[in-house]
Amino acid sequence: MRDVREGFTLKSAIETTFDVVGGKWKGVILWKMLDVETIRFNELKRALGGKISSRILSKELRMLCDEGLIERKDYHSVPPKVEYCLTEYGKSIEAFMVPMNEWGLQHQSRKESKGEMIVNSKKMQKE
Repeated sequence: MRDVREGFTLKSAIETTFDVVGGKWKGVILWKMLDVETIRFNELKRALGGKISSRILSKELRMLCDEGLIERKDYHSVPPKVEYCLTEYGKSIEAFMVPMNEWGLQHQSRKESKGEMIVNSKKMQKE
């Protein structure tokens, strides 16, 4: 539910949170970055399984920098060397990312057990 005051629509806190860390890649990028002090662009791309294009990764990193969650350090060298790290503010995401990960594990387990139940019931029907 949104509050309307003086003609403006105010976002709920959860909407704001999902605007910052939601989407296909931002949450996963932040999750990977919780485990490292610093990470280079291609290391991060590999850590994401290479499933993200360089263009999209650059865009998502830029957005996270703009939000103050990560910091980009450019060494101005040839070949280019750029490292990324979580800011102190960015590290605060751990407080809600860890419980989200635990919920995800429980949900995966639930789905797998339901899938096994469906497979088992189909086997029983065939017998």
